[in-house]
Amino acid sequence: MSDATWDVQDGAIVERPRNVRKHPLLHRIYERHDELLAEQLPPGRTLELAFGQHMHPRADVGLEGWPSNVETVRKPALAGDARALPFADDSFDALIGRRFLHHVPPVDRPEIIREAARVLRPAGRIALLEGTPGLYRKLTKGAAFRLGLLEEDTDIYGHLSETAVTDLVSESFEVAEKRTLGSPLMLASISESDASARLLNLYERTQFVKWWTLVVGERPESGA
Repeated sequence: MSDATWDVQDGAIVERPRNVRKHPLLHRIYERHDELLAEQLPPGRTLELAFGQHMHPRADVGLEGWPSNVETVRKPALAGDARALPFADDSFDALIGRRFLHHVPPVDRPEIIREAARVLRPAGRIALLEGTPGLYRKLTKGAAFRLGLLEEDTDIYGHLSETAVTDLVSESFEVAEKRTLGSPLMLASISESDASARLLNLYERTQFVKWWTLVVGERPESGA
């Protein structure tokens, strides 16, 4: 796997993440996503699943499918499978997942949510940010792949819908927040020009395109 950029392990896709910093606007958008996620997290110990090359600032521990990523982060991290978390029950107060569920076979996604509920303490929160393409994203990304503007498409299982992500979370949690994110200016995020980052404020003011969904769930109190 050392020469590959992605692989399939037990059905789930694991990949060496691209260098998002090459795309200044996209990098700033991802930083904004991290801020939105942090706003939803309670105090306490936080686990992140599939953190890629950079763990969320609020994460205390990470679990990652691509082993070399574990070696590059400066926080405690393990290589492992989110479908069978190597942690005891009630170990964390919060859990973060950024843009990874679509790499897992649909039949296995509920198990990840159940495992998240198991390792979270009562009243703990899960915060998931997942790509949930509307028509605009499907059309623009499809064109970008055909024109060679984007790297190889590894989304072999397809993205989830906003409803699908919400339903997954609601099976084990009480949904506390749901927010659609995306702007027509996502087209500019392909650019490698530093000037593209100046569009962030306008991007923030034009959030009417379905590109991602942020879903936050809270584990019910024991006996609730």
